[in-house]
Amino acid sequence: MDFTGQFGGMIAAAFIGAWATATAFWFGVGAIIWKLFFNPRLKALEDQLGDERKECDRQLGQMSNRINQLETMLMLHGPQQLRQAMQAVASDNNLAIDEVKRELRGSGE
Repeated sequence: MDFTGQFGGMIAAAFIGAWATATAFWFGVGAIIWKLFFNPRLKALEDQLGDERKECDRQLGQMSNRINQLETMLMLHGPQQLRQAMQAVASDNNLAIDEVKRELRGSGE
């Protein structure tokens, strides 16, 4: 094609017009395909993720309760050294919690 000849400008304009029309057409087709296939799948995956997060939170609560039960059983029926170590850790945790509470109260004023 000779874009520099007598009808070069018209050929270039026709080419650009056809290119723009084809591009718009394929963008439209892509948008329709996205709406029909991908949006419902994304919505389903988001719902599934929400359900799985709820299940994870439920299981985490159950495991936390079970850990508390096992710690209590170890505290009651474990050897003396284990009970002393567990009491020391519990005491350290309580001190750390108290310190954090004091810091939060101090920063809130």
